[in-house]
Amino acid sequence: MKPFHTIAVPHDDILQGRLTLDVFAADLWEVYHGRGPAEYRDPDLFFRKTYLTQGLQHLLAVVEGRLNGRGGDPVIQMQTPFGGGKTHALIALYHRARRWGVRPVVLVGTPLPARQTLWGLLAEQLTGSPSGFDEPVAPGREALQRLLNEHQPVLILMDEVLEYVTKAAGVTVGSSTLAAQTMAFIQELTEAAATLERVALVIALPSSALEHYDEQATRLFEQLKKISGRVEKIFTPVQDEEVGAIIRQRLFAHVDEAAAAEVIHAFVDQAEQ
Repeated sequence: MKPFHTIAVPHDDILQGRLTLDVFAADLWEVYHGRGPAEYRDPDLFFRKTYLTQGLQHLLAVVEGRLNGRGGDPVIQMQTPFGGGKTHALIALYHRARRWGVRPVVLVGTPLPARQTLWGLLAEQLTGSPSGFDEPVAPGREALQRLLNEHQPVLILMDEVLEYVTKAAGVTVGSSTLAAQTMAFIQELTEAAATLERVALVIALPSSALEHYDEQATRLFEQLKKISGRVEKIFTPVQDEEVGAIIRQRLFAHVDEAAAAEVIHAFVDQAEQ
């Protein structure tokens, strides 16, 4: 009987004892800035270790079609529990967008200071400057339409939005708050994206109550779902039955299926004797 490691060959980082748990903490913002583990930064390495689930394949196809002007959903929401693959899916979209010749816009809530506006960051990533979008008041749909239209095709990836609006709730803007202005911006952005043929917006939101911070965050979360739910389609990147294949793809560089089947049959025969 062949040794296990010759049938299922682990990736080099496992063979060399370099695999640590922090590698599994996918971070879109770090990838955007060229930081973090190579298996997320390097698109070739990323896709070698990533099992393309049915949901992820469908997501990539829909977004590619949209960016090429072939129709499709302008706004996609991903709702999964913690660890459900939403950030991994966003990173896959980020790398594919660059391959398609599209410069993706990355808006991630956790690293941003509360006073940094999402619309200012959007403008800065598209034009190199937040000029015209540097006020703490939502810019309005018309301004967003003009900005996005000038830079089509555009893929906007949003992650950790709930954490951002929770922080922004503590920033006063006139008689309003930056959280309220951000909610208005997201509604304006979803509507603007729907009017332009080669713009796609993908928003990742948690679905587990364990990811909410307090009662206020839960209210903000429900408001986020209601606002973005007006024009969006909801995708689930990972199904329960695909988890085993995902783990196998990440752990093993190659699996000899014929040899594996032979070993399994040998064990079954032995057990039945």
